[in-house]
Amino acid sequence: MAWLDAIGDLNWWAVLVATLSAFAVGYLYYSTGALGRQWANLVGLTAEEMNAVDGVWPRFAATAATSLLTAILLGALFLATGVHGLWEGLVLGAVVGLVFRAGGHVIHHGFARLPTRLTLIDGLHDVIALAVMGAILGLWQ
Repeated sequence: MAWLDAIGDLNWWAVLVATLSAFAVGYLYYSTGALGRQWANLVGLTAEEMNAVDGVWPRFAATAATSLLTAILLGALFLATGVHGLWEGLVLGAVVGLVFRAGGHVIHHGFARLPTRLTLIDGLHDVIALAVMGAILGLWQ
């Protein structure tokens, strides 16, 4: 398994920065601008609920763990496939985000009968987040 062997060759600083980038992208995407307000409305959260810190640490811990695993797997995929550089990383990250993460929203939101707009907002976030992760990992190979 080439991707599993590649984990030992990862640039762990790049993995760390890519992991942290998920928080930055999520903050900018969901807490600023019209998309964040639309998302909050679609999931039934008020501005006060979005900004509340009660119970936020378990969600941050889950996000950190998931983002770290995503960055590790994406970095290993880059090493195993020979992807390097900003643009190659950005494109492959976006494709992985589109197919696996946004695709998952399409399936789960569809069967849950959630609004299509929510699926588009969440899916676009994931494509952007993984594109940024990919750019960081590709650039820092």
